[in-house]
Amino acid sequence: MPYQGTSFLDGIELVDAHHHFWELDRFPYKWLAPNSGKGRFGSKETLRRDYLPETYLAEFGDLPLSASVHVQANCGADDPVDETAWLQHLSDTTGWPTAIVAEVDLLDATAQNQIGRHAAYPAFRGIRASVTWDEAGRWRNAIRPGVMGAPEFRETLTTLEDRNLCLEIVIVPEQFSELINLAQAHPDLKIVVNHFGTLEPEQPDNAATWRAGITKLRDISNVYFKLSGLWTVALDWSPEVLTPFVDHLVSTIGADRVMYGSNLPVEAVNCSLEKQFTQLAEILRNRRQAEIEQIFSGTARKVYRL
Repeated sequence: MPYQGTSFLDGIELVDAHHHFWELDRFPYKWLAPNSGKGRFGSKETLRRDYLPETYLAEFGDLPLSASVHVQANCGADDPVDETAWLQHLSDTTGWPTAIVAEVDLLDATAQNQIGRHAAYPAFRGIRASVTWDEAGRWRNAIRPGVMGAPEFRETLTTLEDRNLCLEIVIVPEQFSELINLAQAHPDLKIVVNHFGTLEPEQPDNAATWRAGITKLRDISNVYFKLSGLWTVALDWSPEVLTPFVDHLVSTIGADRVMYGSNLPVEAVNCSLEKQFTQLAEILRNRRQAEIEQIFSGTARKVYRL
C-alpha cells in the first residue's frame, strides 16, 4: 500500500514502539468478548478478528518499518508468560514483533518469579503496569490509589533495574507527581509513559495538569513518553488540537525521550495508520529532521535495545 505525505520519514528506519497482536482462539481476551460493551475509544466490532503479523505488515505497506514493539494485550491468560512464549514464536517464525513488553502484576507475590520466566525469551524487554487512578473515578485500573508508592511495587522494580528491563506505565495527568517520585527513587530504570499520559483536554483542568506535569518532568531523564493512543486527545489526531501539546512535550523533555507508537489495531478504530502519518506530518512539520529521527526510530532503539 503506497502512502502519500510521508517524505518526512525518508532515510529513517522506522520503529513502531507500541502495537498488539492477538489470536482470539488462543487466549480469552475478555475485553473483546461480544458482551464486553463499547470501549472508551469506540466500537470493538472491527477488533474482533485475529490480528497477526501478515495483517499488521500489510497496513504499513511501503513505509520503512524496520522494528516493532509488542505491548501486552490484556489477553487474559492464566499465566501471562504464555503470551510471551507465543509472541516469541511469532518473532522467531515471522520476524515480528522485534521486542516484547509483557504482563506482570507488580503487586503479586510471584512478580519477581514471573519476570524471570519472561526473561527466558530473548525478545523480552520489559513489563507494562496499568495503574491509573483519578479522583473523579473515570480511570481506575489500579486496585487502590498510590500503587506506585507501595513497597511491594517498588521492590519488584529493583528486579527490572537489575535485568536492564523497562517499566511501561499507564497513568493519568494527576498522577505525574507520583511518577516523578517513582522515577527519582529508581534513576536507573527506564520508565515509559504510555499513550501521551492519557491527556484529555476536554476534561476540566486536565490540560493544565498535564502541561505542568510535563514541565516538572523536564530533568527526570529516565522518563520517556509514547506518541501513541492519541484518541483520548483527539479521535482523528487533529493537528489543530494536538500540535500545541506535542510541541510542549518535545520542546520540554526533548525528542530523545519521545517515541511513536501506532497502537494498532486499536487506534485504527478512529484513526487509520495512513491518517496517523498524514496528521503527524502536519503536527511535526516545524521539527528538525534530527528530532523526527529520534521520535520515529532513535528513542525506541535506545529504550528497547534494538
